[in-house]
Amino acid sequence: MKYKNLPGFPRRIIVSIIILISVYFLGSIGYMVIEDMSFMDSLFMTTITITTVGFGLLEPLSKAGTIFTILLIIIGTGTVAYILINLTDFILSEFFFGRIEKRRKIKMISKLKDHYIICGLGRVGLEIASELSANNKNFIVIDKSDNAIETAKQNNWLYMQGDASGDDILIEARIKEARCLFAALDTDAENVYITLSAKSLNPSIFIVARAMVHETINKLEKAGADKVVSPQLIGGRRMVDMALQPSICDFLDTIMKVEENEIKLAEIEIKENSRIDGMSIREAGTKYGIEALIISVIEKGEKISVKKAGGDTGMMHGHKIIAIGTGDQIKHLTDLASM
Repeated sequence: MKYKNLPGFPRRIIVSIIILISVYFLGSIGYMVIEDMSFMDSLFMTTITITTVGFGLLEPLSKAGTIFTILLIIIGTGTVAYILINLTDFILSEFFFGRIEKRRKIKMISKLKDHYIICGLGRVGLEIASELSANNKNFIVIDKSDNAIETAKQNNWLYMQGDASGDDILIEARIKEARCLFAALDTDAENVYITLSAKSLNPSIFIVARAMVHETINKLEKAGADKVVSPQLIGGRRMVDMALQPSICDFLDTIMKVEENEIKLAEIEIKENSRIDGMSIREAGTKYGIEALIISVIEKGEKISVKKAGGDTGMMHGHKIIAIGTGDQIKHLTDLASM
């Protein structure tokens, strides 16, 4: 592990030890040169000066030696104080606050339901976590990298450290109660394995998997991924769309991502025995005054229709509505579909 990638506390301790050794070395050399002391006498003088134990001098100091001792006291005691502060911080963090934080995390994980699981907090996983956090969605990150876990801690995201392909850690992350899993590790092989493991534990979970190579897309779909995203393909198509239809791209980006927009695009699932379950769009609109524009009604497993849903289009539980409208209009339609 490279020094610059070390977590905060080990880095501070290493810096402190390096400084302390340097002070000892320079202090000993200083007394040997200035006062012509032996190495052991110089080391002893450096020790009693840094620790301020109050032992008497081995021999009277010259003026230069006195000035050198004053500087050594300032630097040495400052270094020792810095080490003690770091050790105290570590003890409090690990053995007091650390235990409290661990209990809090276990309690929060035990309450997870209808949540999202992110396997891998690399560049793609980090973007996924940021988007979910911005949309106030419950999620948990699984990664074995110390740097990834440190990132999760800094952002106050729920996390678990370990191999995301293991059944035990997926079960601990409550995969059976989860809504969706993102397989966003750096290799296609790992993403295929995670997809297989996740589907075996929860056949109904929705899985979005990342594919680095185009040939892997079919393998991920066969493994059980509901959606497969290839950054290269998506990026290429996106660049063409932005060149050919920039205004449409900007419009869709805005209504999909910015919470403060007046107009919103929403996907709403119709729950069983909700008020609009079993009704047509016209019947529901007349009875409940639906003002949001229902663009499409999608059956489970069906691809999105590009045709506008008509007034006679039926809406059943399990269907998903694609609608556009103001925030209040979307909320009204969501409430009707939920209860």
